[in-house]
Amino acid sequence: MKTRSGVNKVDIKGKATLELSDGLLYLRWNREAYIGIDVARAALEAISTLCQGARLPMLVEIQGVTHSGAARKLFPDPANISRMALVGDSPRDRVIAMLRLSLLRAGFPIKYFTSRDQAIIWLKEPTGEQADSKTLDRT
Repeated sequence: MKTRSGVNKVDIKGKATLELSDGLLYLRWNREAYIGIDVARAALEAISTLCQGARLPMLVEIQGVTHSGAARKLFPDPANISRMALVGDSPRDRVIAMLRLSLLRAGFPIKYFTSRDQAIIWLKEPTGEQADSKTLDRT
């Protein structure tokens, strides 16, 4: 793992990769991965290290991923994330995202997308205080 001066990419316990590129965090969970509390903690530590005190937008690829109850309570941490785009590609991913969005008190805007490109466009939009911080997008 490197910091601000170079390419930033981290393996998270063989379950995901986290990359910082062009001011965006990209968390790519392995397809069908199960995320327990230890993996969630490792992800949070990697995010904190790459952010170095900044709050950054993050794209999270969630195709087929499931989380333990403890991991869901721990992740995400608003200390380092300014907004989050969840990207999935199946009806199951959409249902999981809808459930997460309804229960999550993240402290930052979160949207679900089926298009990675649309998610990146949204993440790069200028930010301001938004009244609706959690939405489901059909793009």
